[in-house]
Amino acid sequence: MNRAVKLVLYLLLAVAAVFFFNRFRTAYSKVEAMGPAELRQEVAGTNAPTEVASAATTNSAAMSASTNAAAGVEAAASAAAVTTNATPASAASGKPKVEKASSETPEKKDPSKPFVFLGLFVLCLAGIGALGAWDVAQYFGSRVERELTAEDFVLPTDAAYEAAEEEWAKGNHLDAINLMREYLKKNPVEQHVAIRIAEIYEKDLNNYLAAVLELEEVLKHKLPREKWGWTAIHLANLYSGKLNQTSKALGVLKRIVDHYPDTAAAKKARQRLGLPEPEEAQASAAAEESEPAAEESKPLPPPEPSNLPKGFRTKK
Repeated sequence: MNRAVKLVLYLLLAVAAVFFFNRFRTAYSKVEAMGPAELRQEVAGTNAPTEVASAATTNSAAMSASTNAAAGVEAAASAAAVTTNATPASAASGKPKVEKASSETPEKKDPSKPFVFLGLFVLCLAGIGALGAWDVAQYFGSRVERELTAEDFVLPTDAAYEAAEEEWAKGNHLDAINLMREYLKKNPVEQHVAIRIAEIYEKDLNNYLAAVLELEEVLKHKLPREKWGWTAIHLANLYSGKLNQTSKALGVLKRIVDHYPDTAAAKKARQRLGLPEPEEAQASAAAEESEPAAEESKPLPPPEPSNLPKGFRTKK
């Protein structure tokens, strides 16, 4: 996976995790503020308490109307005074004062909503953890692979090399390559560092030509037989795959067969070139040599029967 894509995924998951956690806190605080009766009402989905309250309000309004009717003249005088006071105010503003009824309805509180946001928050954290685990596995896997495929590979503990690997881990690939080159100048025997440089060019910078040139320089040094062979196999794969230079790839494979024919890399090269194994070639040559000898050792056919007397034979 490309490093930029991974950074974008990390950022998106982190933002989503913060968003869902805030929503969870808000929804949970609203549910926590609900009383027991309101909570039971939301869970049951009934409006019985609301209807009871509405009936009580209606009865109170009726009783108030009866009281005002019994007052008579006093209520009429009060109404007239209110009308007289309201008229100048309306005239001063130029518009009749009309009270608007509130059309907003209170937000419905769902007790299960906090748990939905909590689940989404946990999923975002799991995604971040999975990406981190994949990065760690890739890093240590590459180091173990280099250790297993190189016969003389010794994991460097030098502070200069560790500084180069730290720069690589931060994403500063060119700085890491420069530090590795400085380390390689002081320790030219450790050619696995040059192979590491080629790996960074290939996998991190996608500069396949630079990786090929680096591996060509590696093959000029004296290396263990198997390590030289597998490094050459890798070089041939880059030539034939990324650079589409089949002729150079075939030349590298032939070099493996000629220089180190008894290695496992040479066996792989012979398979790529379509050449038989030495044992098979010797067996086929021995079979070809034995075929004429077998033909010579075949018994002669019996003579044809003749009617001539004994001691006479047919004239040729």
